[in-house]
Amino acid sequence: MDALMGNAPVQHVLQTTVERLGNVQGFRRHSYVYTPGQPAHALYFVQSGQVSLQLLSNEGRVLTLKVVEPGQFFGHSALEGSGAYDTYAQALLPVRVVAVQSTTLREAVATTPGLASALIDMLGQHRLAVSRRIDEVAFKSVPARLASVLLEMSGDQPESNQPRQRVPRRTHQQLAEMINAYRETVTKVINQFRDAHLLDIDRSGITLLNLSRLRELSQS
Repeated sequence: MDALMGNAPVQHVLQTTVERLGNVQGFRRHSYVYTPGQPAHALYFVQSGQVSLQLLSNEGRVLTLKVVEPGQFFGHSALEGSGAYDTYAQALLPVRVVAVQSTTLREAVATTPGLASALIDMLGQHRLAVSRRIDEVAFKSVPARLASVLLEMSGDQPESNQPRQRVPRRTHQQLAEMINAYRETVTKVINQFRDAHLLDIDRSGITLLNLSRLRELSQS
């Protein structure tokens, strides 16, 4: 499945290589970069816009694994040898990406110092992030899942002493899809978080006001 958080050294090596070897592509809002079953031929780097990586259940419910922001990668199936993508990658906004063929990346490993290590690190982080998301959906309550995804979106580091963090704005429906819950339930929990002074919302985004309490909730 296709998502990445990534650290700075990994990000730099991969971004430099992809932008040097890849091709720029554009996608309209709500269009699909790829769908499950399509040949996994390229890794993508987002230059602008947002891409939602989604799973669809047999009952038709959507689970959003990640919303990929500018500066992040998706399309990891191209590196895993599975042959096909296993998620929907949908443009939430007009998107500009750089796509690099998986065969091109493999050839570049021989001539680009640090690329092989960067790809291995990226895939490891990706697998961990996907596993964590699925475990949360299976075993955690809605408040715990919402707290966890908000912290993840903020880039929160447990050792950080920052009292608050800013999170990009998401609709209640998008948040619901990210934690496999109903929109009405997410709205109720957001209102509870706001009443408890855990977060505040305005037109431009969400401000997390009590990171330590949100961390506690995310583990409950």
